[in-house]
Amino acid sequence: MTFRPPVTKPTRRRTRQVDTRHALYMNLAFGAASLAAVALLSGVLFANWYADHGAALASVGGVAISKDAVRTRAAVNHARDERLLQDYDTMRNQGQMTTTDYGQVTSSITAAEASTQLYSDALDQLKEELTLQQYADKNGISVSDADVDAQIAKDGTLPELRHVKVIAVEATPTPPASVPAADQLAAAQAKAQAYLDSIKTGGKKWDDVFTDSQKTGVVSSSGDMGVSAESALNLDPDIADAIFNLKNANDITPVFKGQDDIFRFATITQIVASYADSGWKDAIGQAASGDEYRRAARAEAIKAAIRTSVEGQFVTGATASRHVLEIHVAAGYSQVGDGPEAKIRLMIFAPNHDTSGATALAQTDPAWAEAKKRADDTYAALQKDMTQFTTLAMDTKTNDDPYVASVGGDLPWLPGTLFTGSASSQAGLGMTTVPAEIFKADLAPGLLAPILEPAMGYVVVDFQGVRPAPAQRIADAQLGLGTGSDFASMAAKYSESADVNNGGDMGWVTHYQLDPDVEAAIFQAPVGGLSRLVQNSNGYYLYKVLAEENRVPEAAQQAKLKKLVFDKWLSNLTAATNIWTDTAGLTAITPASPTP
Repeated sequence: MTFRPPVTKPTRRRTRQVDTRHALYMNLAFGAASLAAVALLSGVLFANWYADHGAALASVGGVAISKDAVRTRAAVNHARDERLLQDYDTMRNQGQMTTTDYGQVTSSITAAEASTQLYSDALDQLKEELTLQQYADKNGISVSDADVDAQIAKDGTLPELRHVKVIAVEATPTPPASVPAADQLAAAQAKAQAYLDSIKTGGKKWDDVFTDSQKTGVVSSSGDMGVSAESALNLDPDIADAIFNLKNANDITPVFKGQDDIFRFATITQIVASYADSGWKDAIGQAASGDEYRRAARAEAIKAAIRTSVEGQFVTGATASRHVLEIHVAAGYSQVGDGPEAKIRLMIFAPNHDTSGATALAQTDPAWAEAKKRADDTYAALQKDMTQFTTLAMDTKTNDDPYVASVGGDLPWLPGTLFTGSASSQAGLGMTTVPAEIFKADLAPGLLAPILEPAMGYVVVDFQGVRPAPAQRIADAQLGLGTGSDFASMAAKYSESADVNNGGDMGWVTHYQLDPDVEAAIFQAPVGGLSRLVQNSNGYYLYKVLAEENRVPEAAQQAKLKKLVFDKWLSNLTAATNIWTDTAGLTAITPASPTP
């Protein structure tokens, strides 16, 4: 017989307690699971939101620029562009500007509204603003609310525009020289003055004189420059100021000598008065974000304050300056190791007036004989009067190559590789016979009898000279200086800078006037000594430092420096700042069409 202990039957109250605890635990577990799920979902949502909105597209000095910041700035910029288009449309409808001028002014605005450009510009602006803000914070530069209001008013005021026409005369150096001599400069100045007098006192029309100037000499930056504000006019400060000081349409400036040794004078055909848009700020605020626009305006005001500070140091204030001589050999079209360069003028006489069809046409075809006859006739005419070369070369009924005609037949100094390179790939002229002729030893300058180029036609060449390649010329200058030759004489022999007629004397140089590599070489050289050789995309540079002073630039130099110093200073500041950009991220958020 087995003994079993008695089983105590649970009471009803104890059963209820167990059930309650079980339910509580289940509820707590479910609640925890629910909270975890909500947290996970929230985390996913936040991660997705951050990836789409808050993630950085760039950083400046450790400060991030978010995707939404770029989107918001792009929207502000788009709103500003649209308002500008409306303002110019109003001015056109009121007859203040012509349809042609309207198209010129608004084309750049329309181009900036393309989404890729719009978003890229927005990010670039934000990076620059952060760079300048960090500089301002370190240097105690700030702006007031009144400064911001003034900047907004400036934004909403279209500057005065003038429709500008320019006639320019460039002196032609005698090869192998690259820079005109003093008498050639004087002749170019006299020619420019004669053109000016023929309009002012001789009764000639501007456009007729301009056409004549193209036929009688090499010209640059000439013709109809369209409408422009003074700040955007791509001319030297003295002539730009003179243009915007003219009182009436068709008034003419005096002749000015440019920094490039080209003589210019200008007229204006229309003055488009400044236009203040009273609804500017409200329009931007309604179309985009008024607060973001004000932040952008504040950044512009800070930039203006920093510009004033920088120009106070390096333009109008006393600053470290060096008196410098230079030798500059331009890079031209040569690569290091290329052989000599030749200078020619030419005209091409193609069968059937078509250079592209010459190769496929048998040379027994009568069109070849006709092309040779035209070349022979032109050669005979030029033997009697070489002054007609430019006029004949520009005549597309005579010269069958459109590009050659557009430059009056005048080609730059070119190495043999560019004569023989493929014309179809734009790597050269596609010539073989001409370079074989012009690079012959001891060939004297002068007019050459027509040369057959089987790939294009007969070529009439005015051979002007041969010189060593740029790398060889600067090496020769260094050798001369190293063996005791005077710097000024080496500059006169080899330099291609405009100051060559003054012994290479480029005057006083300040910081942020020249490119950084050139400036570094000048300011690192010993006073009284030579700089190291600088090579960049513009060619080769050597300098001699005559003296150093802490001085205030002269007025003429200040005018030039105001166009140069701040941008170069800002470029240096940007290069020294730790800036990171997510280019792929910018592409990913750029919409297919502009911000509405």
